[in-house]
Amino acid sequence: MDANVLVRFDRGTIVLDGLPRSEPAIPDAIWDERSGLWRAPAFRHDRLVATLRERGHTLDSALESNLRMETGPWQRPELRPYQEEAIQSWNAFGRKGVVVLPTGAGKTRVAIAAAASVRASCLVLCPTRALMAQWQRELGRWYGGPIGMIGDGENDLQKVTIITFESAWRHLDRVGDRFELVVVDEAHHFQGGSRSEALEMLPASMRLGLSATPPDPGTPGAERLADLLGPTVCELGVCDLVGTYLADYDRVYLGVKLTDEEREEYETEYANFSVMRRAWLRANPDADWATFMRAMARIPDGRKAIDGYQRAVKIASLPQAKRALTTRLLSRHADTKTLVFTALADHAYDISLDNLIPVITAEIGRAERAEILSKFGQGKVRAVVSARVLNEGIDVPDASVAIVVAGALGKREYIQRIGRVLRPRPGKRAIIYELATTGTLDDERARARRRRFAA
Repeated sequence: MDANVLVRFDRGTIVLDGLPRSEPAIPDAIWDERSGLWRAPAFRHDRLVATLRERGHTLDSALESNLRMETGPWQRPELRPYQEEAIQSWNAFGRKGVVVLPTGAGKTRVAIAAAASVRASCLVLCPTRALMAQWQRELGRWYGGPIGMIGDGENDLQKVTIITFESAWRHLDRVGDRFELVVVDEAHHFQGGSRSEALEMLPASMRLGLSATPPDPGTPGAERLADLLGPTVCELGVCDLVGTYLADYDRVYLGVKLTDEEREEYETEYANFSVMRRAWLRANPDADWATFMRAMARIPDGRKAIDGYQRAVKIASLPQAKRALTTRLLSRHADTKTLVFTALADHAYDISLDNLIPVITAEIGRAERAEILSKFGQGKVRAVVSARVLNEGIDVPDASVAIVVAGALGKREYIQRIGRVLRPRPGKRAIIYELATTGTLDDERARARRRRFAA
């Protein structure tokens, strides 16, 4: 017998009032013994509703009317041809999917154009508080209504709202039913882990992910992202846009050596870890790095070896020769806006003191960071050094030189960093210096990054 079913949002899930337990199994839903109701993750809303309608049930969904709140007034920004193609492809895939474009190629503009086109209630998820302010400025150029902010001490809910990842995880079980379009900046963060649960709490029928560095196709992370946001609907790399929409650039590899004292200390710290790593690989040839590190952390000798490994990495990441070379490069480009990237925050402070240039790390407050970037944009500051804060998302004013002193996060971090200096202007040719300590883990990492980037 067909039932009259009330579909409603409940703490990040969808519940079905009026549907008996005797109902044949419903894909994506389970019978909740505590509430005596069928329940499903909120992001399965569309599939759930389609299934029930196919079975002939009459649906009463206050949720659908709540989602479909038109916003305005919007202005749609002009797009480059590849940005327009990204929007068309997203539309063709049912307005679900991930757009992959390199840093500086205008992912934010694509998202704003999508929001302006559909004029739906919109939630933007972004990783940091600094990016919230950046999104607020950009949205404010094209959207004439109030823009809500949730995170960094603010809790203002509007039809168009920006929220940090951490706040989304904490609050979307209450307010996830207010938005028909969700835009996820730096979407690769949701390929796994508990953070991805935030997207499960959104019944939004339209989903747009943005990333410069998506997970590799065929991996569990890629499958998870496709389940939450949709497939990759457009993908362009740096090489596709260099010389037209991104600046041309030169990459310069510069090797340095450890001093005798540094080499001795490095070899001593790394020795036990290296022996245990080789033994593990002989016994477990197919095991990945994460599995090996978890196994090492469970035994006392393994934990000591990991500590030694980390000290060895620190030595190789900023030996005396790298510090001196960084100073020479900064002097050579004293009249050019330059970004310096380190692997560790301590090393960023070392270079800052060596060269009397501002440093931006996670310890630097938002107001101070904004002041540094403002002065950098005005040319009052010619160089800035950072560990990881400037890797991702933050719109750094036009810079032409990047000095990658050391990296810690592989290809993804490398692509994000070089993208900081590829924003085009007439006649611009960027320079990317990559420093590596030969005969160490630091050099192995640098070579692996270049191979993956080339691929």
